[in-house]
Amino acid sequence: MRNPWVHDDVPDDAGGGYDGPVRLLALLVWGSLALLVGGFVLLSSAGVVDLADGGSLGAVVTGVVAALALALALPVLLKLLAISRALALLAFLGTGATVGRFVIAREPEQFRALLDARDALAENADSIGGLFDVVDSMSPAAVDAGTAVVDAAVTALAAVPAA
Repeated sequence: MRNPWVHDDVPDDAGGGYDGPVRLLALLVWGSLALLVGGFVLLSSAGVVDLADGGSLGAVVTGVVAALALALALPVLLKLLAISRALALLAFLGTGATVGRFVIAREPEQFRALLDARDALAENADSIGGLFDVVDSMSPAAVDAGTAVVDAAVTALAAVPAA
């Protein structure tokens, strides 16, 4: 009696059977899963995410659900990309808008904090602009000094007799 699990017609060098984009997709999914789990472990051990606090746990759940939705949409988007770039772009924008609306609805206080931080950064940008003005005013003197050093080095090298 012949063993049904043995296939005589498969060559020895057939490989694992998963070639091409399947391996790339598997690498992407497993890599993102490892990054998410590793990042969660690092953030919780550093005290950034406090599991006893319901707010930070809610933020983690929101992030995981959003990442899972994007990961599940990725194979569909890749298949649509093979059919039509315009259709894939439309689906990508729709997916991004849906996931973004979900995240904004679940974490509005995070986005308010980002807007407040943006205002503080705008105030700091004025002082950084002043620093750039100081550097720009010093630039001609620095260029002249650098040019003098290079000229002196070239003159010294030219004065050395050739062997």
